[in-house]
Amino acid sequence: MKLTPIALFIVLTGILLLSVIIGHFLPPTGILIIPLVISIITSIIVFTDNGFNVLVKSLLCYFFIGLNDIGIKLFAGGRHDMEGIGWIHMLLFIGLVPCLIMLVIGVFRDAKVATWLKFLSVSTFVLFVYLHLELFETLGVIM
Repeated sequence: MKLTPIALFIVLTGILLLSVIIGHFLPPTGILIIPLVISIITSIIVFTDNGFNVLVKSLLCYFFIGLNDIGIKLFAGGRHDMEGIGWIHMLLFIGLVPCLIMLVIGVFRDAKVATWLKFLSVSTFVLFVYLHLELFETLGVIM
């Protein structure tokens, strides 16, 4: 499937907004669909012909996964305590497993890209997810 970059951003932003809106108005559902949402986002970025190289695809995957995490932590209904953060992180990690697998498959399937760029792409994704969790671990928690 071929998507222009603008169409890709419109589709991904729509999925992201829908996820955050569901999280706000249907509190437990928004958290429970985190693995599904980030898997759909990653599959659209990685497996569509959108003209981006593997490094940009990896950064886009992190960007939209990070925005979904921030949106859920700030706007999802509930008590906003450490137990909720634990659930959000557990479901985020459950969703990151298929996302990482899809990213590795998509990156190493591209034969035109140098091997060092493939490794850089995957390791950049992992590094950015780690830094995101370090920076935004307790975002939205009311003490």
